[in-house]
Amino acid sequence: MATAPLTYHDDSTVLIIGVGLMGQHMASHVLQWIKPKKLILIDHSQTIGVGTTKMALVDFAKGLSDANPGATEVVAESVDITSEEAVHGFFSRHPGIRYFMHTAGISPKPLTPPEELTKEDVMGACEVNLWGAHNVLKHGVKTGAFGKGTRGVIVLSTSATVGAEGRASSAYEESKGGLLNFLRLQSRHFVEKYGVILNGLAPSPLRGPMAAQNPTSAGRLQAVEDAMPMGGLTEPKHISAATMYFWAQECWCMGEVLTTDGGYTKHRPIYGALSPS
Repeated sequence: MATAPLTYHDDSTVLIIGVGLMGQHMASHVLQWIKPKKLILIDHSQTIGVGTTKMALVDFAKGLSDANPGATEVVAESVDITSEEAVHGFFSRHPGIRYFMHTAGISPKPLTPPEELTKEDVMGACEVNLWGAHNVLKHGVKTGAFGKGTRGVIVLSTSATVGAEGRASSAYEESKGGLLNFLRLQSRHFVEKYGVILNGLAPSPLRGPMAAQNPTSAGRLQAVEDAMPMGGLTEPKHISAATMYFWAQECWCMGEVLTTDGGYTKHRPIYGALSPS
């Protein structure tokens, strides 16, 4: 059998910030895919939703460790990514990170018209989605925790819809649009000064257990699925696969944002005769 075309550094440290659907899938599979020496899981809460149940973050990490005894050290911490002191302290404790996946984000008041949002709604989304990612990168490089060649991926969760759909939370779209511009505009700076390679992902909406139980969110997801040219919805496995590509030594991309949406946001061509004017 031919050798796989993608390669990774052995005995590396992997950091996943945001242990939701995407983070959980990546954490559950990366131990077999690249066999890191250390896996660090960060979430704002000490309790995460796994399926339809609540689980302590440390118990989720322990389950991964028990399933792979002796192979990888799995560490879990609750960190406020909007706090400079907390993020700086975290990176001071965990140097030498090579692979980084960022999925943390919030979407306040989804499907609410922008004129109905408050200042707190918009600024709260920007604080977590934009400043939170900025803060992580800032202290990751300033503490030296991100080693040269770190292949970070800022996952712009569900933000294939930025500039394309307009039906998600306006606060969310505005904050993620800022993050998208930050990634594209500053990626060369991070490579040239720190040797840190940044790329991004822009997935379309995923169907999580909580969203499926909310009639409004479930209806929106069904509408997205009905309009998906490749069929179905984006799944965590699609995000993990795209992240693994960006992490690979053979990936020759920098400052790119890969839309991972099954074609949902692509223009729909119109064939046939046009209506007479």
